[in-house]
Amino acid sequence: MLPNSTNKLISNSKVWMILSASVLLLYLYPLFDISHLYVLEFDNLDSNIVWNKIIAESGKIFASNHEIIPNMMSGLPRSSYGSEFSILLWLYYLFPTPVAYAINEATIHIVAFFSALIFLKRYMILDSLQNSTIILYISSLFFALLPFWSGAGLTIAILPLVTYSLLNIKLNRDTKWDWILLVLLPLYSSFIFFFIFYILMASIWLIYDSLKYMKINMRLLSALILMGAIFLLNQYRVLSAMFFHEGFTSHRIEFDIFFQDSMLEAYRKAHTFFLNGHPDHLLGTQMPYIIPIVLIGMLLSISKKVYNQNESMIIWSLIILSFVIEFWQQTLTQLYTLSVLISYTSIIYLFSNKYRIFILLFLLQFILIFLNYFEFYEGFKYLSDSFPLLRAFNISRISFLQPLIWLILLTFALSIINHKLKYATSFILLFMVLQIYHSIDSRFFKDIPTQKYSTFSQYYAPELLNKVKQAIPEPLDEIRVVSFGIEPAVALYNGFYTIDGYSTNYPLSYKYKFARILNYKSYDSFTKWGSKLYIDSINSTLYNYLKDMIVHKNAFSTKALCDMNTNYILSVYKLDITNYKNLTYIDSFYGDKDSWDITLYRLNCK
Repeated sequence: MLPNSTNKLISNSKVWMILSASVLLLYLYPLFDISHLYVLEFDNLDSNIVWNKIIAESGKIFASNHEIIPNMMSGLPRSSYGSEFSILLWLYYLFPTPVAYAINEATIHIVAFFSALIFLKRYMILDSLQNSTIILYISSLFFALLPFWSGAGLTIAILPLVTYSLLNIKLNRDTKWDWILLVLLPLYSSFIFFFIFYILMASIWLIYDSLKYMKINMRLLSALILMGAIFLLNQYRVLSAMFFHEGFTSHRIEFDIFFQDSMLEAYRKAHTFFLNGHPDHLLGTQMPYIIPIVLIGMLLSISKKVYNQNESMIIWSLIILSFVIEFWQQTLTQLYTLSVLISYTSIIYLFSNKYRIFILLFLLQFILIFLNYFEFYEGFKYLSDSFPLLRAFNISRISFLQPLIWLILLTFALSIINHKLKYATSFILLFMVLQIYHSIDSRFFKDIPTQKYSTFSQYYAPELLNKVKQAIPEPLDEIRVVSFGIEPAVALYNGFYTIDGYSTNYPLSYKYKFARILNYKSYDSFTKWGSKLYIDSINSTLYNYLKDMIVHKNAFSTKALCDMNTNYILSVYKLDITNYKNLTYIDSFYGDKDSWDITLYRLNCK
């Protein structure tokens, strides 16, 4: 047991605020050295970073939906890009791209910390609870150190604060700041990525509450209507294109990436999501510590007893032993884990009185992951045929509520453990250290070389691309290029105009035109998804790139490229040009050992 003076020190809010700031600084430290910052390639370097850069530098931020932004895919309408009412976009307008990325990342994690802190302090943590300050800050740090996807801005990071404001409004405890938050929220968060589902779930909660008390909470209803209206106004470009036919038929209507897994495969994906979150957009850090802590807290919740020192030591010894022998890792990764956990949680619920909301929230996690599973199970394919909108609407993102629920569950579990067991302070602090180490290791940005991560200079290779530009006599805005074996984002970042690219919303007719370039017979990713219009969609990432390869096969149609007014090919592989008509070798350019080499070819189409 810690001395009283030590207990007072570690329970001091000022001490914990300083400690939390230090931990956040340690976590964010790589962002201070842009030249050695390693950033996730997928859905980051290959996409949203370049999209923001293109529109920020286009001079057409406020242009009409019909205005063409010429850089990508031979020119896309302004409606294919995001709203001008976006703080994220303006960061890229005001700062160099790497700096804008770093500012956005730092803002997300700092806001996440205070978002969780404010929510937990009012609605979760009782000041009378021993070690309440420790639990408050440890839980807030857990949430703040989640690997949030930077492309969504504050969407997930600010969820606790939005929930806090809605609860204030519901309980008539609100101030003007709660309403101001709801009005400003769309400026730095995404309606499509998640908030459309959050508002839907909050509306279901409102309906339940209204039926329970036989009275509609008009204040909460007004808040949800306001949120929805402001989000829709922010997304006016998308709405205008969808409902007033000012745009085009989107390639998204042919999405067929859902409803294609067997039941076992869909179950496996749901299980993986439960343990590890989404690998690209919402990686979770609930394993290996959070889920076991929650399960231990749940088990202790059914006991009315507060354990003495000897009993507590035995229980703590068993808990530590369970981690040392990797009991949780082995148990929670078995095929039937989800079924066992649902049964376990249901039994705990029957024997619990005081903490039923805690247990219900854990059950809600299973509902959310099975909604994710539901979207990919082939047995529900008839729904996509009956409701084509489902092909363009990623319902699985409803499960992105999970981080907020893990935050609440962790706080509940630590509070129960702290109440039931002696020596809880020491073990909770040990848990905090282990979790912080795990969170730092799970960041979406790094300060050491890591697979699937690259620095801005490695990935975009501006010095190398400048050499390529010098070998092209025409002005860049008068030619069109296509990339082979390299992400089109590299060319776009460096000022080239491309016929290929990665866009989440572009004309279906362009997809059909681009398809004529492809020579390979099987391209499921292209036909069933197609957001990446690449000649080589499989091997175009830097972490898959192998230097000094020669491609002998006929990989694409030069005639189709000519039909699309393509002038040059940027290839990271040497091509056997005897297999191609109208293709002339210009020169080869060699980058750093951990970056691309590029060979430039000219298409002679006339």
